Amino acid sequence: MNGQRLRWCSRLGRRSRSAQDGQAIVWTAVMLPLFLSVVGLAVDAGIVFDARRELQNVADSAARAGAMQVDQQAYRASSGATVVLDQAAARQVAAEYAASQGRGLAATIAVEPQRVVVQASREVPTSFLRLAGITSVQVSATAPAEVRYGIDRPNR
Repeated sequence: MNGQRLRWCSRLGRRSRSAQDGQAIVWTAVMLPLFLSVVGLAVDAGIVFDARRELQNVADSAARAGAMQVDQQAYRASSGATVVLDQAAARQVAAEYAASQGRGLAATIAVEPQRVVVQASREVPTSFLRLAGITSVQVSATAPAEVRYGIDRPNR
């Protein structure tokens, strides 16, 4: 009697283990695409956020480079009291800087007497989202820069 009970428990244990193995395979088959989707979206989001940060740096630098182009004749004529931009030079320097930062960069430069505003945009290719038909994402950045001279101290 004891031998029969032992064989029966042994068969039951084998059935239970194979049922658990089958559940694990089904669970893995269902969850693997979900996990791969999350990882793929995280990779694409990282690429887009990195490209956006880089583009913001380019726009900031182009605006600053343009804002450094002071009209020296106006400055000297006013004995240093008036500081305005050389608008043509500011636009040219900002455009040259933006153009030097690689292909696919579209920049719009607005120049005022005291300020330069650079708007830049670029297409960023995706990797995982291509499976859904999204081959690229447009990122953009805007950066203003104003003419400054001397040393600015924060108000205390």
